[in-house]
Amino acid sequence: MGELIQIEPGRLVNGWKIEKKLGEGAFGAVYKCSKNDKFYAFKVEGQAEKIQLLKMEVLVLLELTKFNAGTHFCKLEDKGQHDNFNFVVMTLVGKSLQDLRLMLPKKKFSMGTAISVSMQCLKALEDLHSIGYLHRDVKPGNYTIGRVEMNELRKVYVLDFGMARKFVHDDGTMKKPRTAAGFRGTVRYAALSCHLQRELCRKDDIESWLYQTVELTKGKLPWRNLEDQDEVGIYKKSVRKDPKALKQLFGGCPRHYIEIMDYINALKFYDNPEYAKIYALMKEAMVATKSQEFPYDWEAMLMNRKPGDKKPKKKSKSSSSSEDSKKKKKSKRKQKRSEKEKKDDKKHADDHKSDGEKKSDPKKTDDHKSDGKKTDDKKTDDKKTDDKKTDDKKQSDDKKDSSDTQRTDKKPPNEDGSSKKSTKKKPDK
Repeated sequence: MGELIQIEPGRLVNGWKIEKKLGEGAFGAVYKCSKNDKFYAFKVEGQAEKIQLLKMEVLVLLELTKFNAGTHFCKLEDKGQHDNFNFVVMTLVGKSLQDLRLMLPKKKFSMGTAISVSMQCLKALEDLHSIGYLHRDVKPGNYTIGRVEMNELRKVYVLDFGMARKFVHDDGTMKKPRTAAGFRGTVRYAALSCHLQRELCRKDDIESWLYQTVELTKGKLPWRNLEDQDEVGIYKKSVRKDPKALKQLFGGCPRHYIEIMDYINALKFYDNPEYAKIYALMKEAMVATKSQEFPYDWEAMLMNRKPGDKKPKKKSKSSSSSEDSKKKKKSKRKQKRSEKEKKDDKKHADDHKSDGEKKSDPKKTDDHKSDGKKTDDKKTDDKKTDDKKTDDKKQSDDKKDSSDTQRTDKKPPNEDGSSKKSTKKKPDK
């Protein structure tokens, strides 16, 4: 492997402005570039690399464009050489199915999303096979959705044709299988024929697609923790013979997946797969599981995040508890202020009410006057007692009743300093 090509952001390459690096692999890197206010993917590969993957990438993309093969492929915008590297400019896409799966809480798609997306993935393979090419590296990481700003969250793209191989001659006849072929692809998703070092054909792409579909549906494959290539191959072989291994692979999936597996196993090297048969089984699975196709699982999540937004940072327990404590203290202070404000409002209301009563309620004013004359009332009561001892009781009582009524009905001074007498008399006690 040669030296990995590094391009600084802001640099211009054949009129394409490098914005930032999106990722890198064993043989090259992918950057985001721009031109005329539009964004694209800029793939680079060192010219010193022994395996020139971009050459096959360009060849496949040109063939796809020539035959107008379908909508699940990126458009080739530019290609060339610059300094010590080769480059390809193509459609900029969104997140891979692998990234989307891992973003979900259960690390798997809902049944409806898994089935629907997998049908799109199969259609992409069918279109690729129709122009005479095998992919040979089918996996969730090589399928993506479109970009949010392009309104393509429900569209699936297939990428990376560096390991693709043309399986037909120019006249359309199939090439004969080689006696031995090296391992091609990714161990987890590779077809059994790949582990057996056999020449791959269309059915092998579909087998890899089925393994991918199972992982998207249930979140894992039974051999996911096996690192040895041969051990994984043995497990995949046992699925064909051992019911227990078959159950471990397809447990939690619709039974239609097993029917697809049986169909794949029955295919021969030269056979042209009946893609329509597989689509029909997938549609039956959708109905049998009563699954809803749309919206896809990631739509709401990605629609709420605008382009360029950073992922929210995960809060630690300590910072979270600290924030909770601050919120509680703030809430208590707010509650205290609220209670104080209520008391002040009540006091203000009482004062206002008292003032209003003095001005507008004669009866209450009379009561207030009576309360303020307790001393006079006491003297009057004492006088009444003394007068009762006299023989002219009736005459004295009449005088006192008249005096009490006038004194009790007399109002306190108004705010303007004036004084008025009430016309209302209190009943005799």
